Amino acid sequence: MHPRAETPLPALSKRPTLRSIESEQHERRATWTELFFDVVYVVAIARVAHELKQDPTIPGALAFAGLFVPVWWSWIGVTIYADRFDSDDTADRMLLALQMLGVAALAVQIHDGVGVNAPGLALAYCGLRLLLILFYTRAWRHIPEARPLVARYMAGFSLALLPWLASVFVPPPLRFGLWAAGIAIDLLTPLTARPLQGALPLSSSHLPERFGLFIIIVLGESVAAVVGGVAGQHWAATSVLTAVLSFAFAFAMGWLYFDNVKYATVNRGRRSAHAWVYIHLLLTMGLTASGAGAEMLIATPPGEPVSAAARWLFCAATASCFAAFAVILRTTACPHDPSPRRALQPGMLLAASGMMMLVGFGGESLPPFLLTGSAGALAALQLVAHHQGRAHARRSQG
Repeated sequence: MHPRAETPLPALSKRPTLRSIESEQHERRATWTELFFDVVYVVAIARVAHELKQDPTIPGALAFAGLFVPVWWSWIGVTIYADRFDSDDTADRMLLALQMLGVAALAVQIHDGVGVNAPGLALAYCGLRLLLILFYTRAWRHIPEARPLVARYMAGFSLALLPWLASVFVPPPLRFGLWAAGIAIDLLTPLTARPLQGALPLSSSHLPERFGLFIIIVLGESVAAVVGGVAGQHWAATSVLTAVLSFAFAFAMGWLYFDNVKYATVNRGRRSAHAWVYIHLLLTMGLTASGAGAEMLIATPPGEPVSAAARWLFCAATASCFAAFAVILRTTACPHDPSPRRALQPGMLLAASGMMMLVGFGGESLPPFLLTGSAGALAALQLVAHHQGRAHARRSQG
């Protein structure tokens, strides 16, 4: 029987548990409730990606970022709370159900979310933050040793609500300035609490699994975009080739990422932990945007030049993926496996990032399959280096 299936039925009401005191030898897994919670984010990410495909310009990219960050940060808030305090009781599950409804409401407002639906989107995000504060209220009540950290989080997240609420009543561009202020307060709150976090460390097994599951969501959206692009072109040969090479990029990046999660742990030190968490925003945005860009490239009619918007969207998105993964490598270590992936160096990934930007600058005349092929080839080279390094390390130990 799968270990998750052995979880007993939850108590009607159970105190939040301080999971940080659990033994490091105990490998903690995501609960079925957490997996179900992730389902609603599939819809939210798909809708954000759709908005980007509708407007792949610089203003559209800024709108994409403005919509993506609240979606991602709402997931981060619940995930970090659950990593430290999850009790998986009925009260927690009911709050998660309300969170899911809130994310669904946020997803509904994403269409024209920086236009007529902006007030509704702001209110939906405020509702999600209030629910997170309710989560932390339970922890503050029942876990005295966690109160200093919990109080800091509750104060910061409550303060971040004010600009979002105010944005409902003002027009753009002031509205978007208030959104930026609210998000900045949200993102800075954990950084201001660094001295308090050492006593309540995050799980070295549960948290990487949760982030890996979110990566699966955005990779799934990329694959869906590729499939949709091919279906719209009725299996034209150039479209299929473009799609296959785009899929190769997504597959290789997923392979590299999950090998890193499998073998590596976040470096000791709160700065590395924060960098590891926050750089996932760039990685998930890049993977989502690369799928949108790939779909636009696949839809390019045979013999016609690729639009500058499609070229830049795909190249900039894949470049950000390589750069983000380079930072992830810098913030992780492999203490338990002498042959993980250290042949893959951050410098190689940064070079790949730069090359994709060069393709964006000079690839006006390239057909779409060479654009996706460039990203796929660079990702494949990283994968080859990764496995050659591991094989060489095994031989040297033998």
